[in-house]
Amino acid sequence: MRGQGLRRRQFLRYATSGACGGVFGLLAAGLPNTGLAEAGVLPATDEGKLPKGFREPTLTLDELEVQQVDYPLADVLARVTIDNPNQALTLSKLTYRIVLNGVECGTGEHPEKLTLPKKAALALSLPITADLSSVPHLGINTLLQTRLGEGVFINYVIHVAFEVSVLWLFKRQIKAKLTGRLPLRDVLGKLSLP
Repeated sequence: MRGQGLRRRQFLRYATSGACGGVFGLLAAGLPNTGLAEAGVLPATDEGKLPKGFREPTLTLDELEVQQVDYPLADVLARVTIDNPNQALTLSKLTYRIVLNGVECGTGEHPEKLTLPKKAALALSLPITADLSSVPHLGINTLLQTRLGEGVFINYVIHVAFEVSVLWLFKRQIKAKLTGRLPLRDVLGKLSLP
């Protein structure tokens, strides 16, 4: 019951922000809780009712491979696995971005819809072109002067977001953050100079 009151207040705030919001706000204030928020009137992360026992799919990063470095651009391939503990789901609006040493330097998206198989995993390859020129400690002079030591690493974070759904019944936005350390020798080993 408490959630309905919160949704009602959110609806009132949403409805009163528009040009005709005052009228809608007054009308809605006098109405009993009718489940309007559940019908998708309010912007929300979830749309529709989640199935009983629904668990969010999980992502794991299997490998981050530097394929080619044509300075300042680096072609990177992130191999991820999405584990689906539910019935088959439709995956759409897959976007991702990479952060190296604290600086966002590349983005990508997977435009096609995919099917996450029932209680199984789906392997995906996410190609990313990263601009190394804005990343601290990855300037061309630094790269050329660095030895191929084992102890030098680049910290990375890959942010992945996608939507899962079953027909028109529900939609849920899933976000994941995959972190790790990439050996600098992996970048230097693929470096080609103009």
